Parts: sequence; C-alpha cells; structure tokens
Amino acid sequence: MSGREQGHEQGQERAELEAFLQEQLTPLRGRFKEVAIRLTPPEGVEIVPGAALLDREALRERIARFGERIGTTDQRIAGVHWAGQLGYALLPPIEMAMTRAGIGLDASLGNIGIIQPDGQPSAILIRDLSGTVVLPGRYRGALPLEAFGRPIGSAEELRRFVLDGLFGRTFLPLLELIHDLTGVSPQVLWGQVAYEADLFFGQLVRVTPEAATADFGEDRAAFFDRREWPVAPGPSPLFGPTRTLTTLDPASGEPTSRTLRSTCCLIYQVPTGKMCGACPLAPKRDTVAEKRATAGERRAAMRTPAGTA
Repeated sequence: MSGREQGHEQGQERAELEAFLQEQLTPLRGRFKEVAIRLTPPEGVEIVPGAALLDREALRERIARFGERIGTTDQRIAGVHWAGQLGYALLPPIEMAMTRAGIGLDASLGNIGIIQPDGQPSAILIRDLSGTVVLPGRYRGALPLEAFGRPIGSAEELRRFVLDGLFGRTFLPLLELIHDLTGVSPQVLWGQVAYEADLFFGQLVRVTPEAATADFGEDRAAFFDRREWPVAPGPSPLFGPTRTLTTLDPASGEPTSRTLRSTCCLIYQVPTGKMCGACPLAPKRDTVAEKRATAGERRAAMRTPAGTA
C-alpha cells in the first residue's frame, strides 16, 4: 500500500471513529446542543491549543473577556464560570466515550484543542489518537478497535486513564493557575467543575434510563463517590458535587426532594441578577437579594463570638 493510500485509509478510519464518538453524545443534545468532538480540525473556526491555556497573561485575558460576557468585573466569578464553560466543551465527549463506548481518549492539555466558534469554549478536538485505550467488553463500534486504540483489561484501568488525563493533566494545572490569577477558592473552582461533570452523567440517565447499568453506576461512583483519587495525593476534589435536600411540599404536604450543589458557584453576586437553580446558600429563598442577605447573615454569624447577641 502506498503512502497516499495508507493516509487515505487512516483518514477514513478517523472519520468513522469521529462519527461513532459523536453518536455517543446524542442523548445530551436535547439540552446541550453544541457538545461535539472532532478528530480533524474544522476550517474557519478558532481552535485554541490546550497547552496555550496555561499562558498566564492569555488566560487572564480570556477570563476578563468571559467576565464581560456574563456581566461581571469580578475575576473570581469570571474564572469559576470560564472553567465551567470549558467543562461544557470538554467533559461530555470524554465521559460519554468512556461510559457508553469503553473508549479512553487522551484529554490532557497537550493533546486537545478548544474549538471556539464564537470566542468561548464550545467543542473539543483530539489531536493524536495514539494514546487511546479501549475496553473490549464495552466497545460496540464497527471499526476494529486495534485500528485506533490499545486494549485494556478492566473498567478500573479505563477510569484511571480518563481521570488522569481529564482532571490530573488538564483541570488540575488549569484550576491551580486560575486560583493564582484570581484568588478564587480552589474549593469553589473544583465544585464548579465537579458539578458540570456530574451534570452530564445525570442528563444521560434522564434521557436514556436504560443507560443506568451497573457499569454506569460504577463509573459515576469512581468519579464522585470516592474520597481519594488516583490523580494526586490527598482527598478528591470531585467528591460529592451535589447533595439532596428533602422538604415538604407546601401544597400537598408530601415529601419532595431537590438536588443542590455542594459548593456555591458565586453567580448570585453578578449584578445582572442571575441565579443558579441548584444554589446551596438558601434553598428556601427565591430571590437574588434574599440569597445575598443569607450569605451576609452567615458571614456575620461566623464573626459573632459564641454566647453574644
């Protein structure tokens, strides 16, 4: 086979794999319409190399521009929600490839491009497939898996691979830099990313209940239910991104549940009056003003010595 013929065949295989990976995202598109993964760079669209995101001044400018987009000059809030927007682009393709197809894609910063058709993260480009791993028992594609990936022996190995690339070699260095640039708490940053990551797992089950298999449950638990993680020493910052609050329905008196973030995303502080529907600060308060008052009350209570009025 000539070099030209070999290149043509590889291009066909890459296109077939891209179509298969796009198919894994179908259940999410009712709510998250832009999620996409590309294996070949699209033309006429800005693509930011993942490694370039670690340029301090360039990242500072990206965060500032995103702050203008959401209506705040507070770089802490802008940093948190820029990280969330990056998660919107990056998390679904990698998570769905793992959970629905048994494919582990190398999502480290050096191997990704961020596709930005309107100046903000929207979709993801995987540049090099040579590091791809595949769990044969989950893979159901028509393309022979040896054409694009290395077989691995267990789901646990697949999860470790994805956790390391996605969080250890992408979000971990990025969030450390955002914290350094803006001063926002690492807990708030990781709370945003973990909430976004769990959101897509939840959406998959809502749209496709049959996806809630034992493998799915174990994947989700490996990300969010383990207090330790294999990515770095210390506790996992992905642990417990949400909590469930049970209250009584005021009309019927029946118990009802509500899922809240474990960590506030700070969006209630934006002057435009936006509010997160899963806000943990004041689940019974309905307005931004009341939420701000609640936060103020809590800070005041923390400053008041015990036993004083």
